[in-house]
Amino acid sequence: MSSICGWLGFGGDNRGEEVVRLIGAALRVHPGQTWNQWSAGPLSVGLLELASDRNDYKPAISSDRRFHLWFAGEVFTAPPNYALTSPEESRTPEFRAALLGEYLQIGERAFAALDGEFHAVIWDNSEQALRIINDRFGGLPLYWAQAGSGFAFAAGVRGVLMAPGVDAAPDREALREALTFGGYRLGERTNVAAVKMFPAATVGTLKDREFSKRRYWNWTDIAPVIASVPEAVEQLGALWSRAIDVRLKGSRRPGQTLSGGLDSRAILAEAAPKSASWTAITYGIAGCDDARYAEAAARQAGAQWIFHPLYSGTDPDWLDLRTSFIQQTDGLIQLGDLMHLETLPLQARLLDTHLSGYIGDAVIGPTFNHVQSYDQALHSMPYYGERFGISESQGVERMRQLGSELGGAPLRFLLFNHKLPQSTNRWTAAWRPWFRGRKPFTDYALFDFAQGLDVSMRTDKAIYEHWLVSRYPKLFRTIPNQKTGMPILTPRWRVQIERAQRYSWRKFFRPALNRLRIPAKPRLRYYTDDERFWSEPGARRKIERTILRDGSIAREMFGEKSVRDFLADWFERGTASTQAVGAMYVYEAYHRNLAGFLRDRSNLVVGRE
Repeated sequence: MSSICGWLGFGGDNRGEEVVRLIGAALRVHPGQTWNQWSAGPLSVGLLELASDRNDYKPAISSDRRFHLWFAGEVFTAPPNYALTSPEESRTPEFRAALLGEYLQIGERAFAALDGEFHAVIWDNSEQALRIINDRFGGLPLYWAQAGSGFAFAAGVRGVLMAPGVDAAPDREALREALTFGGYRLGERTNVAAVKMFPAATVGTLKDREFSKRRYWNWTDIAPVIASVPEAVEQLGALWSRAIDVRLKGSRRPGQTLSGGLDSRAILAEAAPKSASWTAITYGIAGCDDARYAEAAARQAGAQWIFHPLYSGTDPDWLDLRTSFIQQTDGLIQLGDLMHLETLPLQARLLDTHLSGYIGDAVIGPTFNHVQSYDQALHSMPYYGERFGISESQGVERMRQLGSELGGAPLRFLLFNHKLPQSTNRWTAAWRPWFRGRKPFTDYALFDFAQGLDVSMRTDKAIYEHWLVSRYPKLFRTIPNQKTGMPILTPRWRVQIERAQRYSWRKFFRPALNRLRIPAKPRLRYYTDDERFWSEPGARRKIERTILRDGSIAREMFGEKSVRDFLADWFERGTASTQAVGAMYVYEAYHRNLAGFLRDRSNLVVGRE
């Protein structure tokens, strides 16, 4: 999928073409990606695309040549005047010309009406002003920095760091926040102090060397919806069917990663019957609940099911493989979540379009509905209160600051602003140089309808579960949900009995059988086992050596003894959070290798192969 970048030089700086080539070299993941670049006055823009995409991405230019518009990404639905019938058409010169015409008529509102994942870059030659606009949910990450000689933006921190004068010095507070919030950083922070993340639903304007940002769409724009449970279920079905339909268009080898939960199964249920073939890839520990439930669902849907065991491989092994993705994900994904990239080579061979879930329960279900105070928002980030992080009172105050951006919208949207873009957008972005990623749960019409309903509809009245069972009974009425081990809409008392039975098996019956030398395997409820695999001697040595390396930022900030004790607490006593260890490892590996990575990429300039 498209990856855009650019450099606006100040004061007659004429290095734009060369700078953009360097930025593109840092962003490029594999040599098959196509590269194009253009210049308009002091602005140079570059764009990487999939190897299979040969569309013409030249900018739309107004008749008086005052305005240039570049567009990266895709649009799934648009107002009728665009006559958009497929996402592929949103990657054409005709679409960009129509979008520029609409922008000249109504300004940034033209982008609020586009349901997609995109970046737009507009250059106003008369005012010498640069405008950058992204989609409502920030589906494609974007980063920026301003130096003395110019302004750089790119779809990766590493790209921005190739621009002249952009300092690669670490942001130490980013490490502190990652140790506090389960590996996440808040607001616009990255691991590099000089480089900031561009927020969602935003138009950024650079004029006279001043960069300002403002939201063009707000959570308060979601209109209230009044509907009964049957009406809501029927409407959700129609909206979901449409969301899947538009995201399947143009795909030849569609598929997904399939867990034992609800979100990915909802995609399977609707998309597999509409496709000539459907590939579902499940990863985890062999025999885990996720694998068993996913296999049953794939079989019921008639999809090809492939299981990939996590923590596997020898050349490279799982830790080396995850570590190899740290630079191309800018050190912003902690070690545990890098598991999502272990299947990237497999997906790249089998898929050209990936339909991704992961946030359906937040969009249609009860997740985050309980968040009505800053304390609840803090603990939903999550807040781990690690010894190296910020205090709980500081965390609440941080939530209060972030909550002020909501303009009176419910506090749950604070999590949509600052957690979900990190928990889903960043690692799915790492897939996009290889195949197209599309997220039906962020379909605007579906999202606005579900979030416009009263909170009780998504929690007490469980419209998500009622919709899934009524529309796809074969996939949801009997196949359990990984979260509970029981099918959805199972009475609560029955779920409690199941939990008691699992506890009794784990605590009493299985140990008793083993004492009698009767083999009794443990039930593998979770699809990961970081405690076991990270603690294997080889992996533990690599993790500890990286964190305690010469020049370790964590050692400098917190002291060597404190860091050693922290690691011992996790490896030997299990009293530190896994996410914090994973975040510290990635942070140190990122900064250890960053200078070498940038140096190597500076010798590999795109457009000169």
